[in-house]
Amino acid sequence: MIKVEVGMVIYSSGLTCQRSTFLTVHPLSALIMVSRVVKKPLKVPRNSSFIPPFLLPSTIKDYAFYNCTSLVRVTIPDTVTRIGESAFYDCVSLRYIRLPPNLEFIGRQAFYNCTSLQAVFLPPTVTHIDRKAFYNCTSLRLCILPELIQHLGDRVFQGCNSRRLSTTSSNNLSKICCSTSVNSQSIQECIDTHGIERATEVNHQQMTALHILCANPHVTGGCIRTYLQLVPEAAEQQDSDGMTPFQRLCRNDVTLLSYRRTAAFLL
Repeated sequence: MIKVEVGMVIYSSGLTCQRSTFLTVHPLSALIMVSRVVKKPLKVPRNSSFIPPFLLPSTIKDYAFYNCTSLVRVTIPDTVTRIGESAFYDCVSLRYIRLPPNLEFIGRQAFYNCTSLQAVFLPPTVTHIDRKAFYNCTSLRLCILPELIQHLGDRVFQGCNSRRLSTTSSNNLSKICCSTSVNSQSIQECIDTHGIERATEVNHQQMTALHILCANPHVTGGCIRTYLQLVPEAAEQQDSDGMTPFQRLCRNDVTLLSYRRTAAFLL
């Protein structure tokens, strides 16, 4: 079995992630998981210098990444449908997470005190968000709730800055741009239907749909190019933090390395 050094991106290839697998593994900084399932369990020592590759079942178990204080980026495979209780509790450095398109359930306190988390793009399949799921996520600015959600627990966003947090889309284009299945065709059709004005409209944070698109970890370079070809002036608009869409793209660590050409196009 090949071991991957802590602090690097981890590619899964040999073991299963179970309850409390990475609990308090402080050096862990980035994670990319795949979806094959095997039965052999994995338990990582708290002060481990190395973490073996691992595989993920359909559920991220309770406390799986509890108090992984150096964890910055997470990519979850498409087969995952449930995130368990306190799965990312107190991951204070977590900035970006790519959620799977078939996710249905987010457990109690799943992202409790993830104070660096800035945006969460929920797929439309999410029907249950348990209590305190995003409690005290003080940097959270964007978490659009799915229309078909059936259960929203108590104090889900308590401790977040309510003046800065958006939980609803300001228009149809923003809704498309925060989708986990966003694509160039849907963007073009929406702008063609509703007009260019919709593409430069801002929400209460002065964010346009392009700001949202550039923060979306599911975005492709083609989506951004389509938007800018139709509305080039949108590239210069600043949000309430004084940031342009290009600067939002630069902060989106999940996608930046894959879309350098798009970043150059924005300039």
